[in-house]
Amino acid sequence: MTGAKKINENFDQIDSKIEQLETVAKSEIAHLHRRADINEKNILEMALELETVKGAVLNGLTSNIYIESFIDLEDVNLLNGATKHDSTNKKVYLA
Repeated sequence: MTGAKKINENFDQIDSKIEQLETVAKSEIAHLHRRADINEKNILEMALELETVKGAVLNGLTSNIYIESFIDLEDVNLLNGATKHDSTNKKVYLA
């Protein structure tokens, strides 16, 4: 094997390894973005719950407190014709 051929082989191996690492890195970044979105949602829900409970305790109304944030549409069933969902802006409009 000539020196030039060996060098080309080494570069091909390096390029292949770089492509593999880029694929893994992109996958990890996508996973971290999903986790960040979930964490942001959880933090907002906890802040809303904390403020609701604080207000209830300050006013002495601690019985029968139910908290629903409606931060996303997980627990909401949209009926055809009644609402319009804008998934880009994460909003629901009355039709």
